[in-house]
Amino acid sequence: MKASSRWLCVPLLTALALPACGNGKAAGFFKFEGHITKTTMNADGTTTTETQEFDNWEDMKAALAVSAKELRATTKELITKLVEAPPPGQVKLGDLSEAFAKYEGDANFDFLATAETDDPETPAFSYVQIGVPSYDEFFKAAAEFHAFVFQTKESILKLRALARARIQATTNGRVDAKISLGDLVALAMRHSGDKGKAVGGALGLGEAGEGVPDDLLAMRDLALSIGRSAPTFVEKTKNLIATGQQLVTAAPSSITNPKTVIHIDLIVKGLTDSVTVVGDGGKMLGELARDLATLKE
Repeated sequence: MKASSRWLCVPLLTALALPACGNGKAAGFFKFEGHITKTTMNADGTTTTETQEFDNWEDMKAALAVSAKELRATTKELITKLVEAPPPGQVKLGDLSEAFAKYEGDANFDFLATAETDDPETPAFSYVQIGVPSYDEFFKAAAEFHAFVFQTKESILKLRALARARIQATTNGRVDAKISLGDLVALAMRHSGDKGKAVGGALGLGEAGEGVPDDLLAMRDLALSIGRSAPTFVEKTKNLIATGQQLVTAAPSSITNPKTVIHIDLIVKGLTDSVTVVGDGGKMLGELARDLATLKE
């Protein structure tokens, strides 16, 4: 195998500030401070560490977008070159949880199916298979993790938009910029008896509102289901990263098929790209899970 440098991403999911939400712009949904440490594994066994700081939502979102784009490009190249390997897979919403299956294929709720990419030939959540079970399982698990983060982010954005639309129709649409997702949705489910005043804070604004739109109710239910699954995916972050690192190290001895081993450098790149996506996504998911935790039945 040709000597190369490999990026392994280890996210630090601590020291996160509570979200400040509700101003209707993505940049204002989450405010946090944190960093991702990337370690270069050199051919001689030494390592070089670089830390990238993130202090706002847009930076974190941009980092994940870059790493996801790189992974898609690597996945496409692997699919093209590993012509005798098992066919590639694609993550669907129902693969993430049985609770999500009823939303699969519905463009209003299934954001995996409607995700746009810069390459329509390679869907956003495709994953390669090389015919070695441990590697195939990792590629699939990493793609599912990425898909869950994306579905979670888009579901929260959609739920906030629907809730604000409901509030706008009943209270002139002015919402406290620091309101949590749970409080925002609770307010949207009620009628306000004091139109024209800012809402937020105390929720004693009357009984549950009539005529709540079905799409708001359905989106809330999906978000609740996602919130129940989120802790499990957060817990997977470190294990997925560790598994990816181990597979990189084991690649020379584990991948023996002559028609596969000639592409071992590209396979290693696919592993490290996947690890980076998991690391970037894990940091984002920690913030998303905090916001979902404020949502009540």
